[in-house]
Amino acid sequence: MPVRPAQSPTTKSKHSIAILSPSFDHTTTMRPRAILRARELTSRQIHSEAPRHARNPPHAKPLPPRPPRSRVAKWGGRAVVLGTVGGGAYLADREYNASAVTRSLRTAYIGLISTLDYKLNFKPEKSDEIEALHTRVANRLRWVVDTNQGMYLKLGQAIGLQASMLPKPYRVAFAHVFDQAPSVPYEEVVGVFKHDLGIDPMDIFETFTHEAVASASVAQVHKATLKAVVGNPDRVVAVKVQKPAIAKQMDLDLFSYRTLMYLAQKAFDLPLYFVAKYVSEQMRYETSFNREALNARKCAEYLSQTPELRDDIMVPKVYGKEEGYPESDRILVMEWVDGCRLTDKKQIEAWGLKPRDVMDLAISLNAAMTFSWGFVHCDPHPGNILVRPHPTKRGKPQLIVLDHGLYITLRQQFREEYATLWRSLFVLDVPKVEEIGKRWGFGLDPNMFASAILLRPAEIKKGEKQERKPMDKYHQQLEVKKQLKVMLDNEKFIPRELILLGRCQRMMQANNQTLGSPSSRVNITAEWAARGWANSLTGSRTLRAVGLKTWLHDRWEMVLFRVTVWAIDALFRWTSFRNKYLSPRNKLGWEEELQKQMETMAREELGIEIDDSAFAG
Repeated sequence: MPVRPAQSPTTKSKHSIAILSPSFDHTTTMRPRAILRARELTSRQIHSEAPRHARNPPHAKPLPPRPPRSRVAKWGGRAVVLGTVGGGAYLADREYNASAVTRSLRTAYIGLISTLDYKLNFKPEKSDEIEALHTRVANRLRWVVDTNQGMYLKLGQAIGLQASMLPKPYRVAFAHVFDQAPSVPYEEVVGVFKHDLGIDPMDIFETFTHEAVASASVAQVHKATLKAVVGNPDRVVAVKVQKPAIAKQMDLDLFSYRTLMYLAQKAFDLPLYFVAKYVSEQMRYETSFNREALNARKCAEYLSQTPELRDDIMVPKVYGKEEGYPESDRILVMEWVDGCRLTDKKQIEAWGLKPRDVMDLAISLNAAMTFSWGFVHCDPHPGNILVRPHPTKRGKPQLIVLDHGLYITLRQQFREEYATLWRSLFVLDVPKVEEIGKRWGFGLDPNMFASAILLRPAEIKKGEKQERKPMDKYHQQLEVKKQLKVMLDNEKFIPRELILLGRCQRMMQANNQTLGSPSSRVNITAEWAARGWANSLTGSRTLRAVGLKTWLHDRWEMVLFRVTVWAIDALFRWTSFRNKYLSPRNKLGWEEELQKQMETMAREELGIEIDDSAFAG
């Protein structure tokens, strides 16, 4: 019998494992570590499946569905999310964007509410409530201007200057929009210096006031002393620093303004957008201090070439690269000059100066810019023209012209046409007035066109006056709208220069009125217009160009023009003498009497009533 070989313990162990594991492949062997791994995986699978079967055991009832959230809970959750997102956006806009988006949304909201207010309530059956409607809307717009500040203050001033064309509540709401605003801290001023010039203010100034001496919508002014450089001793200067927020706010502010005017044009069927587009372009230029420095130097150069004005009007010196100092588009350094506001009658008289001499110079400067230079300062409000006793002429004033940010350059053709228009108005050349009016896109009656240019009543063409029936407020407003549409018949031909020139004329009228109308504004302007027209005679209308007959006719009209100006000046002097000595109870000045006549013309020509504040300064 053969003997079976003995099995080793190891061989027996392998067979035992194979028997205990039915799924084990007897043809292979498995290491202990692999076996443990297989058991571990099997154990995980069992434990992971156990809860799944436990949730829904074969004989257990399913869990009831989760109850739906209430509507309040849903909207509450949404409100929390929206509030969180909105609050975060508001804080980010305030901290990093100078609240530019918030300001625009505020403007859009007021614009929408005001438009709906007019659409719903400007109706014939609500004629008695139209005054209250205008008051609501005017107060809303004024609130936006006061709340937003910045560029909105300048827009508010523009509305105030043109308020004579608007209902009374707008004149009341925008009568006193002052270009004043809180100053920014000194740390922000230092930030502008470091960002633009890479230096601290004390690197170029011996002294520099931390508190601003004046603060307006766009910039603030600090008083400082320049460090001496070669050829320039220490100088007391005014340092104009643009507020940091302006650069962030400007684009959205001007976009909001243009958008509102565009929507107003569509909603009320009035051509308004062309004005907004032009004004926003000019306001953008006004924020460039490099441009302002260039304008100041150019104005000083023109003054030096005008003998009638150069000794009596000055422009403070600009300190820049030419003088050895750094320049920036947000920092302007100019000579410091002391003086009082143009309309500070009390101080002017305390110095022994005459208000008439002051206003004669101011009006002459504006007229010279318009008709001789073709380069016009378009922001001549009282704070931008200072008065001081003349350094060399005892008892005479000297004017200091500030803030040269807003200028327009008149095209040669327009300047000649504008001078010709003034000449034609005085010599009653009706065909020429009508020709220029049509060329400029105005569909006005010649008398109304003349009055709009002169800012005084003018009847250059006789006609039968139509009796107008009394109208309620609703139909008065419709008549004004009709006249405006006629006046702006073809806006694409209207010279854009007239927008700001009209603003200048209105400012000069208001300045004169504030001082008691001591100067004959129309006559002084006409005298400079005569010089401008005479210059055109030596240019395009020479003897060879137009022939002897036309050449002689032009000279005769020039004589007639000057005689007419002299006659109106005599009338002005007589009116002033009469009011002062013969009719002491009559306290009306020349501008006030013109205002009364404008009210009469509005009533007779348009059938509407204009109150005393329509043309008030």
